[in-house]
Amino acid sequence: MIAPTEALETVLARAPRLAPAEVLLLDGLGAVLAETVLSDLDLPPFNKSAMDGFAVRSADLAALPADLDVVEDLPAGVAPTRPLVRGMCARIMTGAPVPAGADTVVRVEYTEMLLDRRVRVLRAEPPGANICARGEDVRRGAAVLEPGHVLGPAEAGLLASVGRERVAVYRRPRVAVLATGDELVPASAVPGPGRIRDANSWGLLAACRRAGVPAEPLGIARDTEADLAARVAAGLARDVLVVSGGVSMGEWDLVPKVLEAAGVTTHFAAVRMKPGKPTVFATRGQTLVFGLPGNPVSTLVAFRLLVWPALRKMMGHPRPAPPPVEAVLAGPVVVGGDRTTFLPARLAWDGRRWVAEAVPTHGSADLVAFASADALVVLEPGRYDAGAPVPALPLDPDRA
Repeated sequence: MIAPTEALETVLARAPRLAPAEVLLLDGLGAVLAETVLSDLDLPPFNKSAMDGFAVRSADLAALPADLDVVEDLPAGVAPTRPLVRGMCARIMTGAPVPAGADTVVRVEYTEMLLDRRVRVLRAEPPGANICARGEDVRRGAAVLEPGHVLGPAEAGLLASVGRERVAVYRRPRVAVLATGDELVPASAVPGPGRIRDANSWGLLAACRRAGVPAEPLGIARDTEADLAARVAAGLARDVLVVSGGVSMGEWDLVPKVLEAAGVTTHFAAVRMKPGKPTVFATRGQTLVFGLPGNPVSTLVAFRLLVWPALRKMMGHPRPAPPPVEAVLAGPVVVGGDRTTFLPARLAWDGRRWVAEAVPTHGSADLVAFASADALVVLEPGRYDAGAPVPALPLDPDRA
């Protein structure tokens, strides 16, 4: 067995960053930018009003109240047709261009309308007030986003504002998911004696999708070398193959033997962790192969610890494995054995710190308990009192 930290280092050292590809903007959400994006114009592209009110010359507000002539109306999208001179102002809406000669926008609530298109300014505002200056966000030709930036809604809006509907991102890995075991039946089937429904395929496919990666189900491989080998061969044509079950030392655990026959190189076959000890990591060329335990909680824990960081590395994330959250235990915990334990827990903020409450569980097959957890508390063997500081790994990638 190797330590979990060493297992992660081994995986990340062999996970390749995939080549960039140009995609439509919305298809790039959640992906990592692979190019420097320059602005094709100043942002804002003109001096614009930040308020509804009146564009004025601050020199005309030396004495209050000040009565000014309203020479034009400027809704958003309408360009001014004349500069302002002494005694003039323009009614202006938020987002509209500020006319030449104006250096202030007085909010509408600081004014009152008079007859004959005149307005009385009751309260002055300093020069530059309520005006977004041309280029104050970014100048034309300057970088707005750099490689390594994860694209989200704000980035989508920014890219659109600089005229980019397509963008180069690091390609998302193609993942194949394979469950193994004669005991498994599809989720739609009613299990017969000694059979159970296949939870692992659905859990792993959902975990991939949650991480922003497309995944293809390869079905359920029966406990024969021929069936398993055919499905493994199909999976090895992808960037990542994730197999659940059949990786331990039993007579029917055929995955290691089939992988060896397929020409993969195994880098480790057991990790000093609980749950998830019989976890296999192998490679063939640039393809990563993960053999995960058959118990569904063990499968999802191993995915979070090893597969998810590998997928992030392949997608170009600058931090494939974000550090744990610092938390304290809500109650005492005793960890036996000689392995690092990843304890399902719920995290809550008490106003000062994160508090981790262990989730009572019946073991590595208890998906009912695991479904109520949102983190894994990392514990070495020993006794922990309530309030003891512990690292916690959020299960939600967006929270990590």
